[in-house]
Amino acid sequence: KSICALFQIPRLIQIEISFKLKGIALQTIHAHELPDCYAFQNTIIFNNRAHSGKIKIFFDSDTDIQECKDWHIFNSVLQKNTQYILVFDGFVILSCLASLVLCTRSIVLAWRLQKRFVNFFLEKYQRPVCYADRLEFLNGWYVLVIISDVMTIIGSILKMEIKAKNLTSYDVCSILLGTSTLFVWVGVIRYLGYFQTYNVLILTMQASLPKVLRFCCCAGMIYLGYTFCGWIVLGPYHEK
Repeated sequence: KSICALFQIPRLIQIEISFKLKGIALQTIHAHELPDCYAFQNTIIFNNRAHSGKIKIFFDSDTDIQECKDWHIFNSVLQKNTQYILVFDGFVILSCLASLVLCTRSIVLAWRLQKRFVNFFLEKYQRPVCYADRLEFLNGWYVLVIISDVMTIIGSILKMEIKAKNLTSYDVCSILLGTSTLFVWVGVIRYLGYFQTYNVLILTMQASLPKVLRFCCCAGMIYLGYTFCGWIVLGPYHEK
């Protein structure tokens, strides 16, 4: 009502309101630890450029985390827990580095073996090896583990920086750690191949994967068209 009283809605184009908020993490006070001070830079934008009868509202917030400068008590319980978490993150990074080195070494050895196999075929049978046969030397599970290890290492480093109050990029950290966790659990499937019953299922999945991907490409066109149709028809009436 106050905005309507100050501005005439038919003539209103855009209003931008910026303000700062400060907060303190009170959860750490009972542990006699220096609390964290939060500074929020908020911006609210009322956009009426379309003159569609409905003003769009956008909200943006940036957070800056710093330690308060009032008092500090050493050897608090929360500090010890934070140190334990940092030590665990360091152990995770070292484990992922070891896994990354071993998987990379296996891929390099497989690539060298593939080159020796191609040269042997050329010298022995005077025939080139097709691309599909060359890919048999590349273990897709190792590639998945390498991608997962890289994402885990980067995500753990970001997590340690966030704990140290040097970064606030929670979204990037969560995406990296979440995706790497997904890849890790997918990689567990390879160990089921050591059992005869599960190995039949895995071989069936591998044989049917190309056909399933072709079906997904064809069906994806229909789903994509349905998505754009809903976006165009229902988009003006819903914020999401």
